[in-house]
Amino acid sequence: MTAIPPELSAARDRFLDLVADLRPDLHRYGSRLVGSAIDGEDVVQEALAKAYYAMSLSPEMPPLRPWLLRIAHNTAVDFLRRYDRRS
Repeated sequence: MTAIPPELSAARDRFLDLVADLRPDLHRYGSRLVGSAIDGEDVVQEALAKAYYAMSLSPEMPPLRPWLLRIAHNTAVDFLRRYDRRS
């Protein structure tokens, strides 16, 4: 296994610091949408991964809270669609 380059590790840490205050709100929102705190954590993790990737492609910073809530909402809807297909 290769080590994460220091610049990537630093960028990840900066992103996590940036979203740290919003994470509880994202978890609460995602949990209510999918009906489970455990699944809500999965939604938050996936939403943050999507946001990290999207932020790396964006030339400017979007308004953080509404942007992350929208990503979390869409991720929860996708989660519920996948769950519905499995059932």
